[in-house]
Amino acid sequence: MGERDYWTLLVPGVRLATEYMTRKGQMVSFVIRLEKLREDGAWRLVARYDTCHSRPHLDVVNEKGELMLKRWMEERNIGKAFQQALLDFKKNHEKYN
Repeated sequence: MGERDYWTLLVPGVRLATEYMTRKGQMVSFVIRLEKLREDGAWRLVARYDTCHSRPHLDVVNEKGELMLKRWMEERNIGKAFQQALLDFKKNHEKYN
């Protein structure tokens, strides 16, 4: 089983933390965290796509880290859902607070 994780700075003060696992060349799970830099210099989780609960979904959290929204993805293929999630955060990171 292969594992990979990396950070991507989208714009100053906004980054993605990406982790995924593969088995026999196929993606089997992932987590993509959208984080924003707070005024005190700490990074805060804003939203997360992951495959917990056996289905890809989006969680949006408030400043306290409390779940505000859970949205299940229609795409069930893990690799395709991963690409859709990355694209959403890259194109729409400004709408997530």
